[in-house]
Amino acid sequence: MATWRAECWLGSSAGRQTLEVQANTSIGAKEQLQRVYGAEQISNIREVSNRSIGLSGGDADAKIGLIAVVGVLYLLATYWYIVVPVGIILGILIYLGSKEE
Repeated sequence: MATWRAECWLGSSAGRQTLEVQANTSIGAKEQLQRVYGAEQISNIREVSNRSIGLSGGDADAKIGLIAVVGVLYLLATYWYIVVPVGIILGILIYLGSKEE
């Protein structure tokens, strides 16, 4: 969802105000400005933040983590016959290495 900013006339008591709303399209933003703020005239409506469709914003780490977990699960499911023996061998070597110290 994007943030939209517009210059709105709210009547003679409030005058012209710059307002922001969250909406998917400029039409949805205009409807919100009319419904929520009672804007009589709306001009210069523009998007001030991009939609969150990629690896942007605060959840980029979460998206990368999710992709990594899904990738590891895919590899485990696909190559289990290799991963299980290698994992057992590595586990034994790590166990024996920790006993030597």
